[in-house]
Amino acid sequence: MLSFTGFLTEATKSGYSDEHALANVWNHAVNHPDAKKLLSSHENLKAEIEKAKTDPTHRLNFANQTAGFTGGVKKPEHEAAYYRELHHAAHAIHGFAQHPAFKEAIKNKDEAKVSGGESGEVSPTWKKHGARNGTSKADVQIGKIGLSLKKGDAQLMSAESNELRATYDHATTQHMKSNPNFTAEHKQQVMDKIHQIGKHMEAMKGADRATQKQHQAHAQKLADEIHNDHPGLMDHVAHEAATGQGKFGGEGKTGTADVLVTTHEGAAPHIHDVKTNNSPIHVKPRLRIGLPKGRDKKTGLGTRGGNAKLDYVTQ
Repeated sequence: MLSFTGFLTEATKSGYSDEHALANVWNHAVNHPDAKKLLSSHENLKAEIEKAKTDPTHRLNFANQTAGFTGGVKKPEHEAAYYRELHHAAHAIHGFAQHPAFKEAIKNKDEAKVSGGESGEVSPTWKKHGARNGTSKADVQIGKIGLSLKKGDAQLMSAESNELRATYDHATTQHMKSNPNFTAEHKQQVMDKIHQIGKHMEAMKGADRATQKQHQAHAQKLADEIHNDHPGLMDHVAHEAATGQGKFGGEGKTGTADVLVTTHEGAAPHIHDVKTNNSPIHVKPRLRIGLPKGRDKKTGLGTRGGNAKLDYVTQ
């Protein structure tokens, strides 16, 4: 899920946010008198969008939009980006219409709304580790379905030290439940290394680039050791990073995501339904320790700590 900062960055790239485009096209399509025909192909949806361009009374006409624009201010130069994002969303909406997870939502004409900066109440595990950022994992809510929406190649997680510790605390507990060979002793060993990784990430703040890279290398070695020793653990880490069920206290809680949607330019979306698809969420096989971006312009020293990333792959 994009953070609020990530949301603004994505909007800046195009001039109009993909979340709002998705919500707009969905809401128009499911409420259309001939919704079945409209949803039957992305060509029909795109034709409807083209129709909206010349009809000032049309729900999707640029003149009738107020939200989702770069910086929160609608400008005439955003018009091309607006329609481009609607066309991009058309492929995703057609994909939803073919997927069983959205059958009831289409039947009920459930409204889509952008989650934006919404947040949920974090669980005791997260509070214990001082990880209190409750930003929702869902970018768009369609009825009861929380969507984590991503464009192309995406990160499933980019966690600072506290969030990383909480995520692995939850994931190791879940791994113990599903794998009797993963014991409480194994959990402790993993958590010891996660705490060390967190310390290396925190030490990047205030350090020069060479020192940051040393901490990165040490942390990466520890992360690789964890998943080389316990390869099944990654499934639980990925599931939590995607859904937030541990973070927000269970399935269906405010802040959780039920479906991961990855969109690609001019192509059908990749849809992973967490509730009904028992296959693991696919990520690249290792946790990736990232260097912080923030650096003081005068001293060149880091102003932020490092982060741990999981890269999502659609396969």
